[in-house]
Amino acid sequence: MSCHFQHHLNSSRILCIQADLQQISFQDFWRDVAEQSLYISQLKTPVWALWEQDSYEFLVLLLAALQAGKQVLLPPNRVSDLEKELAAEQIYFLQCQPRTAENNNELQQKTLEEFFHLDEAFLSQAQVYFYTSGSTGQPKKIPRTLQQLFNEVCGLHASFDLPEQAIAIATVSHQHIYGLLFKLLWPLASGRSFYQQQVAFPEDVADIQKNIAHLQLPNYVISSPALLKRWTDDVRLQDCITVYSSGGKLEAGVRPYLNSSITEVFGSSETGGIAHRQQDDALWIPFANVNIQAAAQQELAVKTNHAFSTDWILTGDKIELMEAGNPKSPFRLLGRLDRIVKLEEKRLSLDAVESKIAELDAVLQCHVLVYEKEHRQILAAVAVLSDEARQRLQQMGKAVFTAQLKKQLSEKLESIAVPRQWRFLTQMPQNAQSKLNKQYLKSLFQPMQLPVVLGVQIASEQIQYHLEFSPELECFKGHFPDFPIYPGVGQIAFIQYFAKQHWADLQWCNGFEQLKFQDLIRPYQCVELALSRKAHKVSFKLKSAEKTLASGRLLFAAASRQASGEAVQ
Repeated sequence: MSCHFQHHLNSSRILCIQADLQQISFQDFWRDVAEQSLYISQLKTPVWALWEQDSYEFLVLLLAALQAGKQVLLPPNRVSDLEKELAAEQIYFLQCQPRTAENNNELQQKTLEEFFHLDEAFLSQAQVYFYTSGSTGQPKKIPRTLQQLFNEVCGLHASFDLPEQAIAIATVSHQHIYGLLFKLLWPLASGRSFYQQQVAFPEDVADIQKNIAHLQLPNYVISSPALLKRWTDDVRLQDCITVYSSGGKLEAGVRPYLNSSITEVFGSSETGGIAHRQQDDALWIPFANVNIQAAAQQELAVKTNHAFSTDWILTGDKIELMEAGNPKSPFRLLGRLDRIVKLEEKRLSLDAVESKIAELDAVLQCHVLVYEKEHRQILAAVAVLSDEARQRLQQMGKAVFTAQLKKQLSEKLESIAVPRQWRFLTQMPQNAQSKLNKQYLKSLFQPMQLPVVLGVQIASEQIQYHLEFSPELECFKGHFPDFPIYPGVGQIAFIQYFAKQHWADLQWCNGFEQLKFQDLIRPYQCVELALSRKAHKVSFKLKSAEKTLASGRLLFAAASRQASGEAVQ
């Protein structure tokens, strides 16, 4: 089966299946790309940001901008701070434009083959910038050419044997390289299809598979460890060839819950995909177009034609090679080299400390980190507790509970390796790519002004946050010593903050409507915050276990929204 973008320009095959089950062919897609490209080519700005919830419109704009000779930046989110930062560099966000008679006339004079020249010269100059996840530090931009992305698609095509007409269904974002490659570019190059919407829950995946069953085509699911660990054995996959998982290590014991194989993919934004495996403790197998070797300290080094560099790239991962000197050798991951720290002249492995903490009956999951306070390095831990342990924590108080944990750990670890500071959460916060947000975890040990964001789901005009109210929050101090509650004024403050982060044109809050505070928010409580917008008004609702805690509308002053970089420049 062929694998090239150019091979399917005039194909009547189905590329995209919409939520209403309407179908878009490859030919219609490439005509949409050509039309948008004519508009974008009139814009003078050379670099454009792309953040689009709709997978089909995202793919149209990505290819259209590259065809128009623009560079494309794929940010990890579209919050107001980032939007303002990019605007200061004269980088604006692209939007699809309506059809015009002028563009239609120009397109009718050319065939798609005449309009598009998806040859090696074009693929090599078309530039896309990805952000790293920021899970281990500040996010940085990683450049990739379309040729390098196509090389990676070819590597997937050579490594995995999928049926000719399989449908891609994704629970991960196409803004990240994993979702972009597996959901969009692989089908585009191989003549397969993708389901347009990104879904959020295991039940959604099963429902989609039932809805498309009449097409009598197999499908594959592109997911993450964060979603797969929430799977239950009563959610049954239908016509599913395999489930792909990437973005972190899949927890042991998840596979039996799914009636389909799970293919784990290991890689990074810098290197792209490196290797894959199909069992929890199996060795990792390098992709067909990836060579590996063990450098100093057994550090994994990668060389591939799909990375941003053609040189060997050090990954920071320690490995054990099964066949020394073989660039295709299976290997075992042994942890991160950058998790060896020196604390008071003593070398500690944070992975080893985490392993000992995880042995405690009270702890389900933990992350250990080092942060600086008053020129001293402090060892700290964020832990997810069992239900029973969480009840004990709230009954006896944090000081007594933490002292008990430390006493147990003193029998397993030397004193310097026992974390001094602790935060207890119901789950680990994750970023937009479903990865552990290590930078955010470190911020939890600074003065806390906002509730902990455990997760967020975003649509164009609505947003939902999953929040946890840590007892360390500043607003609990003084309200009240023997019975702390989170005050209404503090609730309005963080609602304003999240609204302005999501909608960049909101400036300041100058009024309220129908404010109701119906119940209390206490320490350790988990709350759902739903925001929706109509014009300059943002409605909110805070709920806990289906009970409404607060609701109302905030009235904002709003700047006029920029449309596609404002205008033809």
